[in-house]
Amino acid sequence: MTTVRMPVRVRLEVTADRVDDELVWTVTDAVDAALGRAVDRALTVRAVREAPAGPPVTAAISFSGDPLPDQLAGALERSLLTSIDLAAARLTRSTPVAGDEEVRSGAGEARDDDRVVFGEAGDAYRVPYYDRHADPVDVRLHGLPQDSGSAERRPPPQRLRRFKDFREIGAAVLRRTGGVPPEQIAVIGAPATGDAAFVAFVEFDGGQVRVDALPLAVWDFPGGNRRAELANVNFVSADRWSFYGQASGEAQVRDLLVEAMMLDLLRESPGVDQADLKRQALQRIKRLPARTSDTLYLYQLTSGGEPVWIGEADPKFPRGPLDVLVLTEDDPDEPEDKYGNCPPLDAEEPFTWLSMLGLLHDAPSTPDTPFLGEPAIELWPPTISARLSRKVAQVASMLHLSPGPYVGGFLIGAMAHIDRNCRILTSNRAPMSPQLRNMAAAFGLIKELEREYVTIMLSQDDRRALPCPVAGQSETWVLRFAEVLGSARDDAVASMFVTQCQDVLLQVLFASGHELSNRANNFASYMSLTRMLLTVMLADVPDLMTLREALIGELRRERAIAMASTSVGGPLAAGWVRMTGSLIDSMVEEPVSREPEAGTVKPFKGGPRVYDGKGRWWTLAELDAVISTQRQQVTSIDPVLDKVSEVDDLVRKLKAAQVLDAYASTAAGHALTTAVDDIFRDLLTDLIQENDRWQRKAATDRKYAFGLANFTRSDERADSDIGAKLTGIHKIADEQLRPAFTDPEAYLNGMRRLAAVEIGKAELSEILNLVGLTVLAIFCAPLAFAVGVIQAAEGLHTAFEHRDLQRAMLNADEILSKAQVEAEMWAAVINAALTVLPELPALARGARTAGRALVKGEATELAAAATRQAMRDIAKRLAEMSLEHFTMRFTKELTQAYLINLALSKAMNRIADAVAYQVSVTGEASVGDALDVLDRAIQGPSTGGTQ
Repeated sequence: MTTVRMPVRVRLEVTADRVDDELVWTVTDAVDAALGRAVDRALTVRAVREAPAGPPVTAAISFSGDPLPDQLAGALERSLLTSIDLAAARLTRSTPVAGDEEVRSGAGEARDDDRVVFGEAGDAYRVPYYDRHADPVDVRLHGLPQDSGSAERRPPPQRLRRFKDFREIGAAVLRRTGGVPPEQIAVIGAPATGDAAFVAFVEFDGGQVRVDALPLAVWDFPGGNRRAELANVNFVSADRWSFYGQASGEAQVRDLLVEAMMLDLLRESPGVDQADLKRQALQRIKRLPARTSDTLYLYQLTSGGEPVWIGEADPKFPRGPLDVLVLTEDDPDEPEDKYGNCPPLDAEEPFTWLSMLGLLHDAPSTPDTPFLGEPAIELWPPTISARLSRKVAQVASMLHLSPGPYVGGFLIGAMAHIDRNCRILTSNRAPMSPQLRNMAAAFGLIKELEREYVTIMLSQDDRRALPCPVAGQSETWVLRFAEVLGSARDDAVASMFVTQCQDVLLQVLFASGHELSNRANNFASYMSLTRMLLTVMLADVPDLMTLREALIGELRRERAIAMASTSVGGPLAAGWVRMTGSLIDSMVEEPVSREPEAGTVKPFKGGPRVYDGKGRWWTLAELDAVISTQRQQVTSIDPVLDKVSEVDDLVRKLKAAQVLDAYASTAAGHALTTAVDDIFRDLLTDLIQENDRWQRKAATDRKYAFGLANFTRSDERADSDIGAKLTGIHKIADEQLRPAFTDPEAYLNGMRRLAAVEIGKAELSEILNLVGLTVLAIFCAPLAFAVGVIQAAEGLHTAFEHRDLQRAMLNADEILSKAQVEAEMWAAVINAALTVLPELPALARGARTAGRALVKGEATELAAAATRQAMRDIAKRLAEMSLEHFTMRFTKELTQAYLINLALSKAMNRIADAVAYQVSVTGEASVGDALDVLDRAIQGPSTGGTQ
């Protein structure tokens, strides 16, 4: 005997939410197709085609991998065995195949439409199986290949038979049972009109026929937060009617409803965990309408022992069990597709959500409703519901909030919760970074849940399984959901960044306060070390500063000569200065020694130098480098010394005290030492008070720290992934917060939006200031001047605040350096001076007028009259000025203002650099250093070793 092997390989990839009854049809379809192709190929071989029929095929089905539910595995095994038997029959010619011209007598039976089973995956015919005690088996009607004409002979769709009255129902039972009906039977049919189904109970008592009917309905759970509604059933396939159970009392009724709901859910998704089913059932029964009775009677329709319908009915109906007869007929009408027949989604609702979010709200929140009518978690199929419920619980646990009943609304609410929590993290002195990192760690799981939920929403709509109002509108829902969630997520990231800046500042202030308090509490020990530090490491600074002052004096003298030479009568004035200088030098007695004294300044090729009395001539650049280095070394050991304005004077006093202690009066030396200690004691007291004040301010105003730095547009050559350059406290906050995000894309998107908004606000403010002041200057110069004064005052106030904050912190140059605040102070003063100086004469006149008014008690009336006059002037100028004249005047003024601003911005940069240099050398940049600072700003940064 020749054995022919036909390997058949079928591979299917099935997602977890498809493990249900449809899996049986899906796998069977694939096996049918594969076996059919294999048989077709085998029949092309003549030896196989003409081989006699062999013994029956014996097949066995086995499963590997993850276990399937018993009910599902049994159905799958029966269906596959049937497919194998049919393929074997075709191969051995023991049954007719397509193309045979006749069917052997007795090989068929009359078609019974009531044994046709309809389903989404395909139609089947119920056949009693000889080896299973005559239990019917669903045999797929399209399991065998059909010829080209089979589609035309396919029977029309079936529907439940329509009945006009009970008499027709009794007559149909008689015809179906051949005139020998059972005493009692249940019949499933439909009324003559409408789209509904009923179960009728027909009782034959002799010649009497009694019929009673119960409409079949199921609970429909619409999307959103609406309650469940009873919906008609238009088709039911069942073989048994029976009583399910009864309960009395609220608790027992709830338990019975939960049990019935769990069976219904289990029918949708076999194999779901019982705990998940119970949770979902409990949530669903909460949506049922309020009951009017505390007694419940439930009945059921089953098919093959499995419930297909469970519902409430009056106890008058028979409890059974009764056989069920499902009567059907051809459906001549095309069934109306009612899926997606929902009102359009509310276009205004997303704006309602967006209006409750953002940094402008003191307490961001979200509506306590589903987003655009989305289904609640318990209304999804059990496997999907269980998965969504677990992931929502995980996110809720990470963010310490309650799980929400709607996934979309919960995700948006989670972002608002993060934003809201960031505003209350300063309730204690504990660092906020750990809590911010925990929030950032949740973003990865939020992204996974968002993507899965969107996929579920779209796929369920494709399967036509969504309730209204989202049915047929899932794409619109997803777009609007992404818009609102994206905005809420950006707001949450921005709020976290602002809070991270606040935490950086607060932790520096807390640490600085702790260090300052330690020094104050251990003042004696601290001062002994500080005195030694000053007298050892800065011993040369007083002498070097004296040399520097001598050299600066000579440079100022040369600058004065240069300025005089360019003024009226310049050559004469310059000659007079040189002549008087030479005359004074000639009157000084010639020293006995030719060795120059310390502090002597002489001109050299590279510029003037000063002699130190020890054989070295110093340039200004060399002195500045040594002094700056020594100051940096000392302040790196004790940053409090950076807060002392005249360090060189303190060193002089301490050195003098040492000399007095060693050679002269101990009391005088002690007095000098005590004076130095008092300076440090007062300084520490002032710094501690200032630090405490700024701790309270920074904890109260969460945006203050964020405002200590500005976003600037990133250079195209710079590699910035947020489109902006980060400096100062922004850079520190970014370095601390960015690595904590499990969804880097969310962080980048949020920071890009925050940077773009802040840069846009700054640029808009700059344009409005420039254009607005120009317009005011045209119409009302006094009002423009007043606005300019207010802006200058605000700039000065901010500069003073930043200076005080910098003094209250130790080792905080990355946030605010001393050079930075000094440069900011200079810029504010220059801006104020440029605003006020041109108007000083007018101010003086106005002050005299106001003074006279105050003496007469007429200040209020004077102010009102001035305001009225200013408004009249504006109106008069508007009436007199044509559009062409206004445009020309405005363009001229605006161009002048722009050029001035441009020049000032470049000058301010140079002044800031010069101030920073001055601070690094002398420790401050006072008004007395103005000429030196401006001179350095004009010359630009030094490139050589001398100056």
